[in-house]
Amino acid sequence: MPKFLTSFFLYAIIFTEGLAGLVYQVSWQKYLSRLMGSDSIATAIILAAFLGGLSAGYYLCGKLTMRVRNHFRAYALLEGIIGIWCLNFPMIFKGVESLTQYWSFSPPLLIILQGFFCSMLLMGIPTLCMGGTIPFLTRGISRNINEATHVHANVYAINTAGAFLGTLLAGFYLIPEYGLPLTVMGTAFLNLGACAYFYILSKGAAPSSEPETKLGETETGEAESAPRFSPPMLYAIAFLSGFYVMILENVLIRISNFSLGSSSYSFSLIVAVFILSIAIGSHVMGRFKKIPEHLLFTNQLFITLSLILVYLSLDTWPYWAHLIRITFQSNAPGMVGYYAYAFSALLMILILPVSLMGATVPIAFHEIKRDLKNVGRHSGLLFSVNTLGNLSGSLIGGILFYYVLNNSGVFLMAALFAAVSTCLAGLRLPRGYLVASALLAVSLAIFLIFTPFYDETRFTQGTFREINPFPYSLEGPESFFQKFNQQGKLIFYEDGPTASVGVAEFPPKPQFEGTPTSIVVNGKSDSSTIGDIYTIKLLAHLPALLAEQRKQVMVIGLGTGVTAGEMTLYPDVEAVDVAEISPSVIKALPLFGEFTHKVHENPKVSLHTGDAFRILGRSRKKWDIIISEPSNPWVTGVDLLFTQEFYKLAKEHLTENGMLVQWAHIYSASPEMIGMIANTMKREFENVSAFMPNRWDLIFVASEKQFSAEDLDRAEAVLQGNEAVRASLKTIDLDSLDAILIREIWPSSYISDHFSRFGIQTMDNPHLHYMAGKSFFMRNSVPLNDLFGSASAAYAHEFLMPLRYENWADSSFPEATFHRLIRSLWDKEEGKHLPMAKAVKLKACLADSDLCDSSEKETQVLDIISLIMGGPDQEEIWAKADLGDASFREKASVLLNHVRKLRNWIVPYPTEGLKKLLKQGMAQGKDAYEKNWCGIQMARLLLEERTDKSQVGVFLNQMIRDTYGNIVLKDEDQKLLNALYQMMR
Repeated sequence: MPKFLTSFFLYAIIFTEGLAGLVYQVSWQKYLSRLMGSDSIATAIILAAFLGGLSAGYYLCGKLTMRVRNHFRAYALLEGIIGIWCLNFPMIFKGVESLTQYWSFSPPLLIILQGFFCSMLLMGIPTLCMGGTIPFLTRGISRNINEATHVHANVYAINTAGAFLGTLLAGFYLIPEYGLPLTVMGTAFLNLGACAYFYILSKGAAPSSEPETKLGETETGEAESAPRFSPPMLYAIAFLSGFYVMILENVLIRISNFSLGSSSYSFSLIVAVFILSIAIGSHVMGRFKKIPEHLLFTNQLFITLSLILVYLSLDTWPYWAHLIRITFQSNAPGMVGYYAYAFSALLMILILPVSLMGATVPIAFHEIKRDLKNVGRHSGLLFSVNTLGNLSGSLIGGILFYYVLNNSGVFLMAALFAAVSTCLAGLRLPRGYLVASALLAVSLAIFLIFTPFYDETRFTQGTFREINPFPYSLEGPESFFQKFNQQGKLIFYEDGPTASVGVAEFPPKPQFEGTPTSIVVNGKSDSSTIGDIYTIKLLAHLPALLAEQRKQVMVIGLGTGVTAGEMTLYPDVEAVDVAEISPSVIKALPLFGEFTHKVHENPKVSLHTGDAFRILGRSRKKWDIIISEPSNPWVTGVDLLFTQEFYKLAKEHLTENGMLVQWAHIYSASPEMIGMIANTMKREFENVSAFMPNRWDLIFVASEKQFSAEDLDRAEAVLQGNEAVRASLKTIDLDSLDAILIREIWPSSYISDHFSRFGIQTMDNPHLHYMAGKSFFMRNSVPLNDLFGSASAAYAHEFLMPLRYENWADSSFPEATFHRLIRSLWDKEEGKHLPMAKAVKLKACLADSDLCDSSEKETQVLDIISLIMGGPDQEEIWAKADLGDASFREKASVLLNHVRKLRNWIVPYPTEGLKKLLKQGMAQGKDAYEKNWCGIQMARLLLEERTDKSQVGVFLNQMIRDTYGNIVLKDEDQKLLNALYQMMR
């Protein structure tokens, strides 16, 4: 094979192995979060184990390069081990998961010991082999000591460039499309292919022998300059470089989450920028033919100065992200353009400092190399020390620093360590270099104390949620934030170890009592005492009223604390356990005391800090009620609380006939996303129903028990016997059990029939997280008919209100009850009625004309319903509607339109008149197109009314077909037929 082809394939494989390494890292992060949770401490332990394995590999294999004679064959062996391990990783993980089933992983000591042990069991062998690849490649490719610097830099650059692509592929495509097992197992074939290639290549490579070139001499006998830096100093600089790189990456991930949102897409973006910039720096370094004496000092100095420049821009990032967001439309092409533009912007800001960081290790390698024999050892040692710095920076900068510093302080700590590294690099240079770098370090220390030029109030409300421009959007950061934040007053802010949390107060609203207060986590409002009040109160009262017993309660997600506070109003509640991942959220709890009945002082309430999945999974306790109100599933890590595994775990921790309550949002959501949540819950619980507390949220209630009329009678007795609960609910006009039950939109059978095709969310296939991220960007909305439509009429007898009141279809409300229900369905925050209000009015009107509006429009609606039901005087009504001579299709279209808009479980009036009209159209239509259209509509209507599908097939068989056997339809009606076939499945 020609030499250039050999080199091409060699470096192509180095590229793909870097790609594979980051695909594994992203995948293993998600795997291991199942054991330890998804909080920052668990993440830091997982990253520490990954980097620790790499460091050990760099060190051990660096030494082995001096003993091994065929370096390509050794490299092939390492790749083979990685490939075989990862091909079997899903099975290995199941074994470790079974082994640790009853381990507590309790913080802080046990999670560190047990978590690190599990991480090393799962990742130790492959990461050690990954760490060994670069030393062997550097030694195997290098032919002489002069070439070693160039080879080392190129191997590092190309491998890192592959890692850049692997980060994007894993985060944006592989895991969303194929899930975790297929992603890991498929990637393993890249390693196995590399193993085969290098094994073949090793057969033609001559075994390494003692090199003739020595220290101070090249192959041509030219003199080399004496060493300019001592090895300990170079190792110290390599360590510090790794240390401040990881501090910087951690804090910029936080800043990027504020600016772009805390999704996996944002995380992948900033990691990719870092990796690509490091690859560029290493590649540029590899092009140097001669390394100047002062280059290491200059490199560290410019890193420090460029970090200061980046610091001065930090608090404007949310503004520039806002400008990028409003530039792109909320659709699929817009999403691609938005993230591509955001990536480009981040790269422009960070390419200088981070690429200079990427050049640090290659420069240090050049300074420390002595002879060809020791090239692999020095390469391994440098990478080992650098990776130990990465490990320490991740643990210390990503966790410990956040106990005493905010984002601005942590960023300045990274710059300060870069300045210290500059001082070390200046020790061997003239005194002026050292003095200048020392002054720079002192200046940064002063900055660290006062953190000037940084306004943390700009991070309290995420601009990423605003998709439309404001009148002041183009006025610049100062004017923008002054106007954007003018409505809220910041009363608490903390960049904690797990999240950045702010609490803001807003001007009072006359329709509500108290001062509106909101808690904001990573720039996203997670709960508000006004905007979310219906949801956070009903999350407590729905299960508390319907449950057989409520002695033990678990609340997942503290938020404002209102839900936990409402549960304390029930005297038979003995304990309320709250799982909250962020200590900063817990610290802010007293600020919501007037809305939570001072839950922070209630001895019944126990606050557990940590990942809810871990807290629930390691507990041996069982609860009567588990309430899950986490953040949105597009937020990184939250999707675990929407998986089938979580619902199975919750069911195992419920008492007999216990109840799980799950919050889900319908704003910025798609029908597929809501359908997946509902279907996943239904796979684990026999009975799942859904309620609509306001126009933006759903509450799912899941249990193995089906509710009975006795349960509702008991709920009424509990409500009437508890003055505190009635008083609390009265503040949002829910002063009766009926006012709560009328908000039900789906019973269990409806969920089974309508959402079974939407797939399920599992830990192996976390589709929901990525689906939710896309829906959030595109601002999808769930159509009203999907939430509260005519399809629910066929399930009317399964809803709780008809269960409570016999002959529901024919009964009506007393006038006082009618007015009370209408008032309860008024959303005081939105200033609108919930969609059920229209149905309640119609139901009352159909039974009692005195409750009807006297408008002409209302009269027309009643006439149309009479036609749908098949009442008398139909010809007279058609004539009054100017449809007396209309075609069957025109008449049926009017009736069908009203059925879709007005008929539902609250008003499940019969459709005999409509069916009769459609049958007439099938027999007497003017042509085959109209007859078949009527047949399709008849079939759809029967399916919606849960008629046996075999009877529906009779109508399909009666349709007129062409000579090819196809149903004769107009082009615009073909979609109706396709939808019908979909319903038939």
